[in-house]
Amino acid sequence: MSHIESTRDIAVLNEHAMDKSVFKLQPHEVVYPKSVAEIVEVIKNNSQSTFSVRAGGTCMSGGSLIDGIIFNMTKYMNKVTLDTEAHTATVEGGTMLKPVMDLAREHGLMFAPYPSSKDICGVGGVIGNNASGEKSIRFGATIDNVLGLEVVLPDGVVINTGVLEASNTTAEQKERLDVLKHELMSLRHDAGDELTLRIGKVPKAASGYRLDRIAAQGDVIDITPIFVGAQGTLGIITKAVLKLVPLPQSPQLIAIPVHSIEELPLLLKTIMSYGPEAVETFDKHTFDKAEFLIPEDKKRVDQFFGPETQLIVLAEISESTPQAIEKKVTDLYNDLVSKQLHPTRIIDNAVYTSLWNIRRNSFTLMKDYNPAGTHAVPCIEDIIIPIDAFDVFIKGLLAIIAKYKIAYGFHGHIGDGSLRIIPVFDWSYGKIVVAEKIINFSREVFSLIKSLGGNMSADHSDGIIRSPFLKEFYGERIFAIFEKVKKLFDPQSRFNPKKKTGGELKEIAARLID
Repeated sequence: MSHIESTRDIAVLNEHAMDKSVFKLQPHEVVYPKSVAEIVEVIKNNSQSTFSVRAGGTCMSGGSLIDGIIFNMTKYMNKVTLDTEAHTATVEGGTMLKPVMDLAREHGLMFAPYPSSKDICGVGGVIGNNASGEKSIRFGATIDNVLGLEVVLPDGVVINTGVLEASNTTAEQKERLDVLKHELMSLRHDAGDELTLRIGKVPKAASGYRLDRIAAQGDVIDITPIFVGAQGTLGIITKAVLKLVPLPQSPQLIAIPVHSIEELPLLLKTIMSYGPEAVETFDKHTFDKAEFLIPEDKKRVDQFFGPETQLIVLAEISESTPQAIEKKVTDLYNDLVSKQLHPTRIIDNAVYTSLWNIRRNSFTLMKDYNPAGTHAVPCIEDIIIPIDAFDVFIKGLLAIIAKYKIAYGFHGHIGDGSLRIIPVFDWSYGKIVVAEKIINFSREVFSLIKSLGGNMSADHSDGIIRSPFLKEFYGERIFAIFEKVKKLFDPQSRFNPKKKTGGELKEIAARLID
């Protein structure tokens, strides 16, 4: 590999050993490929190694962490091409999302999933985790906005899917894609309705493999969705075609303080019936921590948090004309008032900005502003629940939190049922005890979620923290099908091992940070 740029410098290895999770696992080498051909060469020349991909390091689940070789494509493989007529962006695998968003914005467009980490994350990670954010309730998650992929498989064969499928020029490429299509359709048939049942009655999910999205449209079978949310366990994405949508026009915001969780199902159903642009939340614990990072924002929105306020819901409306926006905002406001809820139209731009600043900094507030010796642990931060079950779920969750005597805060894309619940654990008991507590706590919450038709991951995927729970959550039969998906692509488990399948509870204790 003398002509391929790589390093074993300890500082670089340490940088790639951690992400936004609570885990650390050091790779033995970081490779900076300049082309797909170099990626293939590294894979073929290191037949005993394992491989993963790293970009912004924003994953909360430990999704890219391995002790093998990590490809970092951000240095060279980062070209972006925009097609303003087709509303698409074609990006290389190392492209960061921000330049894509900035370029699209110049043409009145955006990448609709709009994850919270959009300014610092890589497109590959967005696809690998099936990420989504505040705009996803209208336009869907990443899986709904990726039109085609170029993928390096574990044996070095390169395939193209979706709108890029015509780029499969060799007989080997075409044959491999045909085999994958046939086998995935067979596995999808085997999974049947049970897979849909296990995924839950929710609009998005990133746990397991999204076999449910592999379907035949006439003679066309597009296997692109199997790679979305797969966390690089099936292939290394080196190119993607992303769908873009028009930027929202002159959005207006309604803020609704919530005093009782019993209000949530009615409140959210009412808001969602108006087709909002975004529906977000943050709770009183998150609000209180804003004092440490953005005190002016906290002071500016203090009016919404009285002694009984549990959380605030933000409903943003955007339509194609100012008249349509005004009508929808007025109708929603009046509807909320008629149901004895407490909406406020946000007219002051400074208040508008402060509300969004707190929401968009929520994870940072919960992660970085805790007592010494404690750590926020993203373990149940990605759950998604049917809106109808919110009141039952939150009551059950608070009982579990009280049982384990842990601090917490929550925020999230509440309009589609996604909640970012961030528990804070005391590290003073030692890794083994803390890991056991995290595992038992997570298991109880996942069991509650499953009983209510929710999912353990909306858009952060599984990684080190959730992969060990997949068999319990999906059941042995569906999990066995997930294992067959992995084996179909990666029979030797060389790509990001122990994620999705092969995850072990002991890894949680072994990889916890000090």
